[in-house]
Amino acid sequence: MEKKVILNSLSHRPIGLLFFFSGMAGLVMQVVWMYKLGLVFGNASYAAAATLASFFLGLALGGKYWGSRSSKVIRPLRLYGLLELGIALSALLLIPGLKFYEDIYSDVVLLAGDSRSLLTLIKFFFSLLVLFVPTVLMGGTFPVLSQFIGRTHLASRGTLLYTLNTLGAAVGTFLAGFFLFIQLGVQNTYIVSICLAGIIGIMAIILDLYTEAPPSTNQPSQANPKTTSVLSITQFHIIAFGSGMLALAAETAWIKMFTQVLQNSVYSFSIVLVVFLLSLAIGGAFAHYLVKRSFKIQNIIFFLLLFSILLVGSTPWVFDFMTNGLSYVGMTAAWTDYLISIFFLSLGVIGIPAIVLGTLFPYLIKSNSIFNLVPGTFIGRMVFLNSLGSAVGPILLGFVLIEVVGVWVSIKVIAIGYGVLLFYFLKSSGIGYSSRKITVSAFATVAVLFFSSPQVVRLSDSEQLLGVWQSVDGIVSVVKSDNNIDMRLNNTYILGDAQSTLVEQMQANIPLLIHPEPEQVLFLGMGTGITAGAALNHDVKHVDVAEIVADVIPASKNFFSAWTNDLYTDHRVKIIHDDARNHLLGTKEKYDVIIGDLFSPWHSGTGSLYTLEHFQMVRSKLDSGGLFAQWLPLYQLTQESFESIVATFSKVFPTTTFWRADFSSEKPSIALIGQRTNTRLRNEVLLKNIENVLSDEKNTSLHMAGLFYLGNIEAIRSTIENAPINTDDKRTIEFIAPVATQQANAGKATFLTGPMQAQLYHNLRKVLPNKDPYLVNMPAQELSYIEVGHLYFNYLLLQNEDVEKADSILMEIRTLAPDFL
Repeated sequence: MEKKVILNSLSHRPIGLLFFFSGMAGLVMQVVWMYKLGLVFGNASYAAAATLASFFLGLALGGKYWGSRSSKVIRPLRLYGLLELGIALSALLLIPGLKFYEDIYSDVVLLAGDSRSLLTLIKFFFSLLVLFVPTVLMGGTFPVLSQFIGRTHLASRGTLLYTLNTLGAAVGTFLAGFFLFIQLGVQNTYIVSICLAGIIGIMAIILDLYTEAPPSTNQPSQANPKTTSVLSITQFHIIAFGSGMLALAAETAWIKMFTQVLQNSVYSFSIVLVVFLLSLAIGGAFAHYLVKRSFKIQNIIFFLLLFSILLVGSTPWVFDFMTNGLSYVGMTAAWTDYLISIFFLSLGVIGIPAIVLGTLFPYLIKSNSIFNLVPGTFIGRMVFLNSLGSAVGPILLGFVLIEVVGVWVSIKVIAIGYGVLLFYFLKSSGIGYSSRKITVSAFATVAVLFFSSPQVVRLSDSEQLLGVWQSVDGIVSVVKSDNNIDMRLNNTYILGDAQSTLVEQMQANIPLLIHPEPEQVLFLGMGTGITAGAALNHDVKHVDVAEIVADVIPASKNFFSAWTNDLYTDHRVKIIHDDARNHLLGTKEKYDVIIGDLFSPWHSGTGSLYTLEHFQMVRSKLDSGGLFAQWLPLYQLTQESFESIVATFSKVFPTTTFWRADFSSEKPSIALIGQRTNTRLRNEVLLKNIENVLSDEKNTSLHMAGLFYLGNIEAIRSTIENAPINTDDKRTIEFIAPVATQQANAGKATFLTGPMQAQLYHNLRKVLPNKDPYLVNMPAQELSYIEVGHLYFNYLLLQNEDVEKADSILMEIRTLAPDFL
């Protein structure tokens, strides 16, 4: 029989390498879990918080259970391998679990009724159920490896393992956000992470075969009599909980802070998270350095908590300074330069604070040199309390602090939270309870408390802030400028404005004019409410409006009611605070018309509103003869993104037509209108419905709908046949749109505006009106307005560039339609 050898100091390197890859696999799994659960729970903040809380709660329970059990295990390395194998196998439960949830979700919504709290609680328990086994097993990996390390080397090797695992998590975040999801898709990325966890488990078991069991550390040794009089295990337990709660709360607040100045794509979020995790890893490495020195534990913890107060409390001002007062970062930078600018901004703002926060928890491992507890049990308790705090922190921040005091003051409160920990640590057992330390601590805490806060909304000299709402969904503001008011989300995203009332109304009018009897209507997204309000001019019986950002609703009600046509008092209207996909999944209603708002394709999460699965879900909620209008912001789309969306849409709605809301060449929006059945446009329907909109007009014998008709999908079907289909698994739009958008901002790509827009419209006319099957029932007089609309757009485009040609077009328009101008 081959002789086994005990792993010496050099031989522990394979264990560290395995734990590095364990962190990588675990983080990729977490990203996939958040994404997949976001699709079925909805991307609303409460659903994301429920998922995150269930993840950390599973880690906490796993740390406590396996930490306690590891002390009874003879071969902890083998147990670690089995835990990794268990993670790999149990992670597969997510797939059937989510399918089951989708099947029963509409019944769950009926059970919850109008109680948002009950529905959130049900989602929390379901996410906990789906993630329970793999997260409980994950929570046990560090305590079990700590038991393998043993009491003698726990501080030095434990901090090293923590550092490598966190570093692996940072690498996993980077790979998932920039390579794996793009190249492999979500499902295959998930399989890769599962396989990696399985390989780690097998390798650990093989290593165990060539390792003698470590010396028993199951019995606790006597505590150090020189230090037990001033330090208690309770102190370290409270700091472990508090550091987890405050660090995750800080991370959540910082991410909300960065949303004010970034593109907010999957890439920008990935970079901020990578910087945070990388800083935590550096903090772990610093803790590894500190535990090997003979510094007094109480002094190190004092300084770490003190610096946490000052550094966390100063981040709003550092952020304001580095962004020049919340200016959009890298507006005209090329893609690579833009990513680099985000990295250095993140590093400059949160790098040093996160390093300090990341040092605190792993440094607490050294406290076991005082108490000499069983390693696995000790680390298990620490993981339990730290993870429990990590579950509480984001919920406390998102649903209490930001709602009550806003982002900047929330960050102050987090900094003061570290001050509370510091005062507790100073006072308990009389440790270091000197007047000098108390004075310094009090000064630091008070300084953070009375620091003024930067502006929360960036305004120009001519702008006036009318209202602002802050929540975990983002910062909603209403701003007045000259004779206009607009609604904004996170400073850079305009949700609508009063001067665009006619255009916003047309986004409802066009699809409602086409449908013979639009009685049941659903709007996916509300914004100012002007579009949804326009539906009330039609002969509708019921209008549902789903809006993901809760604060948009009071902002619209308080400042845009003059343009929303009694939207908030009409008994036919129901406004729902929910994610669009989640509402569709939960409702049993059937609609005649569903209208999708202008969703920014580059925004993280909104890519799921352009996927094949989303369009299929919409189609399933349409009544017989129903239609779906998805509005597209051409000024945010390049040719590649446009073709991918159209190809995906037309795969679900073979009868697809294109309509415009306006004649703008700067901020044009067009609609893809898909119909459940192969219907044709009917002139009598248009004439009947136009009376609702033009009830005060004397002459409705001409509807002139052709002015807004752009063409049929058949005109460009050959162009889009090779375009990538955007799916939940292969999120093409969410990954190509941010790159294309930034390149267009830098002048290295072109949005579909101006000449590019004109070329698109020209291509759509390849199927001429008299050959378009969708228009076979239309009279010639009305068909002529299609040509008029095309000419009028070209006239406006050339008006300031080629006056002679523009005048020639104007003469042609007057010949075709004397009553148009």
